[in-house]
Amino acid sequence: MKRNEVTRGLRYFFKKLEKRSDELAEQALLESEKHQEVPFDEVEHFIRSLMTQNIFIHTVGVNGKHESLLLGKAMFNINRVVRIHYSTSFDEANQGYLRVRPDKDEQLIVVERLHGNRPKPELLYASVNECHVMRFLTNWLLRRIDWSKTKIENLDMYRVIREIEQKEYEEKIAAELEEMQSKEIQEMLDKHFSSDR
Repeated sequence: MKRNEVTRGLRYFFKKLEKRSDELAEQALLESEKHQEVPFDEVEHFIRSLMTQNIFIHTVGVNGKHESLLLGKAMFNINRVVRIHYSTSFDEANQGYLRVRPDKDEQLIVVERLHGNRPKPELLYASVNECHVMRFLTNWLLRRIDWSKTKIENLDMYRVIREIEQKEYEEKIAAELEEMQSKEIQEMLDKHFSSDR
């Protein structure tokens, strides 16, 4: 088609076509931003670290009676979904667990409770912040820890954290001492040179 064959009607059509194409591209961009991956790496790392420790929690066992279970056996982490079982009874009506997962549609990390034969998720907590979810899980787990079997001084991660804190404290004291010494030296120099005048 030659330039002189492009009519005003064709120009109008292609301007409208261009405008609609831009609108659709912008809408697709907004939609993709809306459904981005929800950050969940810190929560997964937190769970995996806890699973390696000798922490025992109170649960309902297979026969429906109280049982103390190693946390690593009560937790499962598959495809960015964490399950923490608090009841593993043969009676399906008494089975229950927490499910922690990222929700792309809501752009949140959700903590749900599922209990019974055909469990329907009951939302316990939701946040966009991984730290808040870890705080919720910490408080939930603290209420269920079997302190008669869990000894904090026997936990490897606790010893590592204590060593790191000790080293940080020693570095802080060393820095404060160095600052005090440099101030004292500066004061002595100022005093010495001001008395010479």
